[in-house]
Amino acid sequence: MIDWNSVWKLALLASRDGRLENGYEKEEAAERYDRSEIARQDGERRAAALEVEPSWSVLDIGAGPGTLALPLSRRARQVTAVEPSSAMVKRLEKHIAEAGISNIRILPKRWEDLSDEEVGEHDLVIASYSLSFLDMQEALLKMDRLAKRQVILFWFAGVPSWEKIRAELYPRIYGREHVCHPMSDVLYNLLYSLGIYASVKVLEGTEFPRTYESMDDGVSEMRRALGLGTQEHDETIRAYLERRGRRDGERVVLEDDTVYVRISWRNAG
Repeated sequence: MIDWNSVWKLALLASRDGRLENGYEKEEAAERYDRSEIARQDGERRAAALEVEPSWSVLDIGAGPGTLALPLSRRARQVTAVEPSSAMVKRLEKHIAEAGISNIRILPKRWEDLSDEEVGEHDLVIASYSLSFLDMQEALLKMDRLAKRQVILFWFAGVPSWEKIRAELYPRIYGREHVCHPMSDVLYNLLYSLGIYASVKVLEGTEFPRTYESMDDGVSEMRRALGLGTQEHDETIRAYLERRGRRDGERVVLEDDTVYVRISWRNAG
């Protein structure tokens, strides 16, 4: 019998070269995400599609700057936002203050470090594109324990666009193949092995194209994303952007062909 939790763990470690840091801990990355109008609109759209009653409490794991927590706070009695990045928490607190919101509670810790008692039960538990847990089995079981009605996960199928970038560039830059982050197939099989029979829905209309103000800006941003501290490989990156990108005046656009999915299951409420 396949140990899907080990499959997840090994793939995650390989994809991150053994590093599991939160990329949004850095102010620059958190600010860039928070400024994204596409991400905000997508959050509003996904939140509006969720079944939420006014009396419900909602748990948002990996809440970021409030992409789902903010719109859900207008529909639910209470929202608990779990977010380990201090940079993201700062932005979420700013949005809460600006909007005069009083029903969002922030837990500035990693999901793995929170006890059941600290979090408490919620009607709806959500983890939106935030599933980089080393022990995925325990993370999922905790979600299931604390969800009185439903758990909803947003994740990816196939090879996401940013993984395709690494798959093409890693051999040229690092001299080795890139191992992709574990995707929804592993996640579904892990849930199945735990006796959780989830439904899977491909999201329509969800995409996050990368737009760079100039070719030089694109090279700089991709250099940072690839973890490069020097300009040694700038020409390789530039050639990739010329080949894969679309020109929009001075701007360079990398289209997003990622398949986004929603995985969910219900508990007896």
